[in-house]
Amino acid sequence: MRLTSSGLLFLAVATFASGDSGGTSAQTPERIDFARDIQPLLRANCYGCHGVALQNGNLRLDRRRDSMPNRVGANGARIVPGDSASSRLYIRVSGNQAGPQMPPTGALRPEEIDAIRAWIDQGADWPDELAGEAPSPARDPIATELLDALRRGDRRRIDQLLNANPGAARATGSGGITSLMYAGLYGSAASARKLLDLGADPNARNDAGATALMWAVDDLETTRLLLDRGADPNLRSADGRTALVLAAARPGGSDVVKALLDRGARLGGEPVLSQAGDAGDAATIRLLLERGAATAPLPGDLAMRSGCADCVEMLMKVAAPAALTRALESAARYGSSSSMQLLLARGAGPTPAVLRAAAASEALPAEGVTMLLEKGVRDEQALGWAIRHGDTAVVAALRNAGVRDVVLPAPTLARPAAPRSVRDAITVSLPLLQHADTVFLTKAGCISCHNNSLFQMTSASARRKGFRIDESAIREQMVRSRAYLESWRERTLQDIPIPGRVDTTSYILAGLAAADFAPDAATDALARYLKRRQFADGGWRVATQRPPIESSDIEVTALSLRALRVYAPPPFKAEYERAVQRASAWLVKSQPAKNEDRVYLLLGLGWAGANRTVLRQAASALIAQQRDDGGWGQIPTLASDAYATGQALTALAETGMVTPSDPVYERGVRFLLGSQLQDGSWYVRTRAIPVQPYFDSEFPHGQDQFISAAATNWATMALMFAADAARASGGRGR
Repeated sequence: MRLTSSGLLFLAVATFASGDSGGTSAQTPERIDFARDIQPLLRANCYGCHGVALQNGNLRLDRRRDSMPNRVGANGARIVPGDSASSRLYIRVSGNQAGPQMPPTGALRPEEIDAIRAWIDQGADWPDELAGEAPSPARDPIATELLDALRRGDRRRIDQLLNANPGAARATGSGGITSLMYAGLYGSAASARKLLDLGADPNARNDAGATALMWAVDDLETTRLLLDRGADPNLRSADGRTALVLAAARPGGSDVVKALLDRGARLGGEPVLSQAGDAGDAATIRLLLERGAATAPLPGDLAMRSGCADCVEMLMKVAAPAALTRALESAARYGSSSSMQLLLARGAGPTPAVLRAAAASEALPAEGVTMLLEKGVRDEQALGWAIRHGDTAVVAALRNAGVRDVVLPAPTLARPAAPRSVRDAITVSLPLLQHADTVFLTKAGCISCHNNSLFQMTSASARRKGFRIDESAIREQMVRSRAYLESWRERTLQDIPIPGRVDTTSYILAGLAAADFAPDAATDALARYLKRRQFADGGWRVATQRPPIESSDIEVTALSLRALRVYAPPPFKAEYERAVQRASAWLVKSQPAKNEDRVYLLLGLGWAGANRTVLRQAASALIAQQRDDGGWGQIPTLASDAYATGQALTALAETGMVTPSDPVYERGVRFLLGSQLQDGSWYVRTRAIPVQPYFDSEFPHGQDQFISAAATNWATMALMFAADAARASGGRGR
């Protein structure tokens, strides 16, 4: 059973919109065989249409990672294994409920549509050996050694290899990577010059279509050298990126942007203003506007979160009403009433989606919500999301406006007859967490902060403290993690980030650091991505708003600091350490407003090596938030829970600011032991608006399982410090 080539061509370049499944009446009970029924069609994919693909969703079907990016872990997943009804691919080919039925050349035959449905519902099996993701093998062992020397910044070995083997300057390593590309990536202008003198092609491409110029845009000297030697600034990678797009994304990169423009880099419809706006770089934005980029795509928040007032003003002058409205929704999501007021005054259109985003904001923008309500905006879901933050001013404003009240259902929670001992509580929670860690990565195909990165921290602590975990499963997860990072390396180098952007990337590297994951070229790429997104003030800004895990600028700055310190590429150790110190200075000046802020302020300062006086101040502020029940709450309007309490205790113990025998710690431990459930988990209700299809990672609590898994990880880590203390005193540790 096979799809038509016209259907495949559509699938290669179309954007799949969300919607409900239309379904078909045909039935396909037999098992779909990927190699026989699906792969031949994927291989016929329109591989050369990358420019079209980029503008229409960047969907390719010749590689698993592109046609099923991160599986369900990708926001807006195209294919959800086991759930065709939630898969945009199937939705669009099966009917017209989400737009015109695709492909535009005519609907597929019922049996062809049903084959797609059956393949997805059977799990969308795509064997590793058929994934099309393995880079081409190394074509020259000397080139491989040369690449390694360039990555390590070993100038002596580089010169030895080139002097003995001049032809290596033109050879390629795995994935078609040239030594000139690595010279650009790892900042070696001297090596780049020698390679060019030996005949290296400045326009050679690797398997992803990237060039040395694209990888060199962080270094003005190397960029100019490559341009002088004939590098074409308008070459486009397989993912549609140009050197100009990449240069515009780096704060302080206006000199490189100017060099590229002066050598003929075309603006066209490139998203250069979006990149520069996200970077908060006024000089680059001004230059681009002067050179005619006024019609280029704009950043969704019009640079408001960058802290660059000049950037905002310049972008607002060229923003159409639709862009102002998009920025209004962003301002609402991040809880900035002042930005909402400014945008409304400039002509942004208030919509129900804006009200819903403001109501769901953890920052509680009551004035902004009131402004929207006064303009007559209503949304039936707004109060349901607002009330998840407790009895707040936003909830009061919605009720006063006559929005129908909402009562959140109370979950049924089974607790043991009596609290467990500390060691027993840990022993029952660890298998639950490890199972969900494995299931999540298998089902989602991506690394999550709540299930995976936090469990890497938990399992590392468990190993150090003598608790039993499945070591073979840990090793398998590390193998999968390495493969996942490698699958994203090329795209990350082209500023196409892992979904969740700096939030997820920093968490991934911090989790791997806890697990003693060895640095490699993939971690280099992720660390470089983070480094390029550090703002001029030394901090990072959270990229999404999914409280509590992805909701804090302090949190993402602390985790990014940790990632840069551990995974700095070898030639840039000193430069990255300066970035760490700038981040530390930013943290010292920050103003924490909630538990997530206070916890990561303390952890970040500890990772940066701050002095004891600064650490004590941060610890005292965190301790002051402990409540009479012994716990901590995520925000003042919410009750104490295991997520906030486990975080607080772990941060205090990890930094050595409080010992487990301290009364503060003991009260927190009693709270955790008293709130653990019979199955070994801790329950916390989600406050994040869903942005991806729901799936079951086989952790308890249904729709609330991801935040509950995070809470259980934090609580377990906190109890491990208490278990250490109990063992040292000869007790069992209640």
